[in-house]
Amino acid sequence: MAQEATIPTVSGWRRGLYWFAAVFFFVLAMIGVVLPGIPTTPFLLLMCYFLIRVSPAMHAKAMAWPVVGGPLRDWRDQGGVRSGVKVLAIAMVTLLVGSTLLFSPLNIAIKTVILLAAFYGIWFVWRLPTARSSRDAMRSEQNPGSSSW
Repeated sequence: MAQEATIPTVSGWRRGLYWFAAVFFFVLAMIGVVLPGIPTTPFLLLMCYFLIRVSPAMHAKAMAWPVVGGPLRDWRDQGGVRSGVKVLAIAMVTLLVGSTLLFSPLNIAIKTVILLAAFYGIWFVWRLPTARSSRDAMRSEQNPGSSSW
C-alpha cells in the first residue's frame, strides 16, 4: 500500500468551499452511476481530493465504502482501475446506451451523438491503466519472475 503524506486541512472560508465541492462532486458521481455518459470515478476522485482536506476521517470512511472504496484505493495505490471494473463499466454503457438507441423515439442526429459519446467513453475506460487485483499481487509476490499471463 502506498504511504500517504500528511495533507494539511484547510480552514476559514476555504473549509466551507471545500465541503461544498466534496458534496457537489459526490452528487455528480451518484448521478453518473445511473446515467450513462456521465463519468463516476473522476467525480469520486475529486470528492476525495476535497474531502481529505476538510475531514480526513470522512475521507477514510469514503475509502472504506464497500462499493466505491475499492476502485478509489486502486487508483490511489496503483494509479489504475481493475479489469473487472472496466468490463462492468463498458457493459453498463453498452447495455444502457444500446437500449436507449433501440427503444427511444429520438431522431437519428441525437442518436448519433449519443453513440459517439458512448464510443468515446468506452475508448477512454479501455485506455485507463489496469490495476492488479490483490490475488494477482499475491501471485507475483510468490513467483517474482512470472507474469500474470
